[in-house]
Amino acid sequence: MLHSTITDVNRQRAILTVVCLSMFMANLDISIVNISLPIISNHFSVSIGIVSRVVLVYFLIMTGCLLGFGRLGDTRGFKRILIAGLSVFIAGSFLCGTARGITHLIVFRGIQALGASMMAAMAPAVASALLPSAIRGKALGIIGTSAAFGISVGPAVGGLITAHLSWRWIFFINIPLGIIAGMLALTILPKDQPDTEEKRFDLVGTAIIFSALMTLLYSLDMGQEHGWTSPLIILSFCGSFILFITFFVREKSVAYPLIDVNLFRNRNFSMGIIASLFVLMLLNGIIFLLPFYLDTARGLKIDEAGLILVIPSAVMMLMGPIAGSLSDKTGTRWLCGGGMLLCGFSLILFTLLGTQSSILFIAVSLTLFGLTAGMFMAPNSSLVMGEASREHAGTASSIMMVTRHAGGVLGVSLFEIIFSMSLRQTAAPENSGLSHTTVSPDILMAGFHDAFIFGMVLCFAAALFSAGIRRNRGEAQPVDRD
Repeated sequence: MLHSTITDVNRQRAILTVVCLSMFMANLDISIVNISLPIISNHFSVSIGIVSRVVLVYFLIMTGCLLGFGRLGDTRGFKRILIAGLSVFIAGSFLCGTARGITHLIVFRGIQALGASMMAAMAPAVASALLPSAIRGKALGIIGTSAAFGISVGPAVGGLITAHLSWRWIFFINIPLGIIAGMLALTILPKDQPDTEEKRFDLVGTAIIFSALMTLLYSLDMGQEHGWTSPLIILSFCGSFILFITFFVREKSVAYPLIDVNLFRNRNFSMGIIASLFVLMLLNGIIFLLPFYLDTARGLKIDEAGLILVIPSAVMMLMGPIAGSLSDKTGTRWLCGGGMLLCGFSLILFTLLGTQSSILFIAVSLTLFGLTAGMFMAPNSSLVMGEASREHAGTASSIMMVTRHAGGVLGVSLFEIIFSMSLRQTAAPENSGLSHTTVSPDILMAGFHDAFIFGMVLCFAAALFSAGIRRNRGEAQPVDRD
């Protein structure tokens, strides 16, 4: 999709407003739901392992569809896909709010995620395609700030809504926001300019990558129930691996690929993508578990827990533009690597949390976590998008977002697995798997601490891959690649 760079400052700000509002909504529905999971679990009388699928299906659908929508954005137009995404997101939100059972809620979350996938795939692509490269890092930092703002206010808003109205209203709140975003997109975004390139869509490739992610998620989700060495789980893992290999082999040969695999030959692009996978596993795993620590182990009310969970995302929100602007001037390597190294050390404080930890200690721990994680996100986005040519902005954007949402799926799954495995070692089997209403808080803390230690490992892995980024001329003095 061909676009001219927007040089008018007022139009740049207007475009950023539309993009940021879309990213805000997509990310709001991650954290606003997480804080309400204990209530939803009790409402439908299901275990946390079951209710976690409300989160997992959101990540799965977003991840599985991002590449396809990224390609559609490149060929059909960013504006068209973004507006379609907002429409589907609004419809899915309404259905979620009216769900009468946990199965219905999970299915409707999938519909909501389909719209969110279109929005998430288009947001960085719009900014990279329409805005000058000299302000790319700053713009992506602002977009990251809007995403972090959605995550940061989600727990507080979700906690207040759930405590004083109903958990159903955490979905209904999206409807007016979505209508406003859609009207702004219609009037502000420039008209899509069709190009003469191949516009066929690789539907088979989309089905393959979605199936690969589905079988991987199934293996992680059902491994404890069937046993990690059971033939079904082993077969699922092997099937997922084969599907991933098949997808990349197909993308090398098909005439109209979802992704340009040559992007992965770029060392900086590959290192940045791998590092972001580890970081998003960390962030989403921590975000998933913290409500249960605050609600069950620490014994806080849901609205109090929601306010506390604002802290890390709010700090990340503030760090986004600062880190993005610094990356435009100094490069991304040390901001990303140093931030993750410090983040790993900040998680030491998490391992000291207990059932009697003071609110001040919890707040300080979350502040340091948000500060150090915030040093990574915008510079990493700037690196990944800066390594792609403008005509592949949609594809690069979707690869980046696929990786991050795959990290969300893996993070929630692996943190829940580690937590539950820890409970199996310290509690009766019938009380394992995050059965928070029957297991004592002291036993739960062992599971939380094991999960936090795993988070430290992810931090240091992300720091290692970030250190592998090579300095290029675009870091110190950004230039257009066209």
